[in-house]
Amino acid sequence: MGEDPLRSRRTWWVVGILVVIVALALFWVRGRPPERETAVRRAALSDPLPPPAREPKRQPTQPAADDESPESEPVAQPERELPPQVQRYLEANVYPPTSGRLTADATDLLQPNQRYERHRPLDEDGDSTFVFTADRYYYTGDEVAQVWLEVRDGGQPADVDVYQATARAEERGRPSGEAIDLELQSDGERWSSTLDLAQVFPEHHGTILLEVAFEVDGRGMHNEAIRIFSTPVDRIPAQLSGGVRDSVQDGSLLVEVGVDVHEPGFFRFDANLYDRNGEPVAFAVFKGDLAPGENWLPLEFFGKVLRDQGAMGPYSIEQIRGYRFLEGQTPDRERLVDDPLTHRTSPYDAAAFSDAVYTSDHKEQMVQLMLEDIDAGRSLDLPSVASDNQ
Repeated sequence: MGEDPLRSRRTWWVVGILVVIVALALFWVRGRPPERETAVRRAALSDPLPPPAREPKRQPTQPAADDESPESEPVAQPERELPPQVQRYLEANVYPPTSGRLTADATDLLQPNQRYERHRPLDEDGDSTFVFTADRYYYTGDEVAQVWLEVRDGGQPADVDVYQATARAEERGRPSGEAIDLELQSDGERWSSTLDLAQVFPEHHGTILLEVAFEVDGRGMHNEAIRIFSTPVDRIPAQLSGGVRDSVQDGSLLVEVGVDVHEPGFFRFDANLYDRNGEPVAFAVFKGDLAPGENWLPLEFFGKVLRDQGAMGPYSIEQIRGYRFLEGQTPDRERLVDDPLTHRTSPYDAAAFSDAVYTSDHKEQMVQLMLEDIDAGRSLDLPSVASDNQ
């Protein structure tokens, strides 16, 4: 007997319906298709922020969304307490790098161009001492160098025989040209000489080596050497014109100094500020390009420095000095003649200046980098150095 076609069709319908039911059940159990689940995981890894929290269901007793009840104030998040390393950085950078406090112990700023040679022992017993030095390091134009040798024995002038004292130009740290006799002369206290640089080294720009050979009471020969720096007249790049004007700009004291520039380029200028009683208050630095001809050189004394010092005007601007930078050359600078004058400002009161702390993009970036290093577990403390006794 043959198969009933009707029964066969019914069987296939039943099988198809069962397949659909099984597929729906599997979909319900497994959830999303695999490709969708993978995409969601990738999105979660690429976004470091957690997903927003669900809004809680509104209780029946709460007012509707369109009610006019006042919204609650957002809770203020407490500011992060800065680590000690960052606090120390901020405390050390209250003022800008171009202006700061000038105190009585800042000898290098209060007495610029000063030499630091001091009496040293001549022998082991220390009773005899000597010093070979000059009145400054930098000389510009037709300035004359004062050079001397002083030897003492038990605090009294010693019996000295000077065998030789010379001056010789240097090129790139090596002697150049003939040695010139210094002709040291004794006045009973020291052996001294004057060196007219414009006459002896009229074209030399750079260091000059000074040497002396002497003997004390027949106890053996001693040799000593120092260096000075000469800028000849034709290498002076600019000169101060004498014009000075002052004002309060952005909470700071702005002093503008007239400069007549012969050779344009990148310059640096330094100046000191004193209060009406002659006490040191602040220093200012200018670094920048100056064009040929007449310029107004801006020297900004930061306002908070004056406020912190309680300095009262009128102020005095003194010891203005500067040079033109020569990149990639030896020597690397052409100096101006130091300004010996004192320039007075208007009678400002300290309250006229801002008490705001110095801020800048660089300072903020430094703080951010320090915080990132600390969060990453990197130490910002300097390594300790073991002493010789350990």
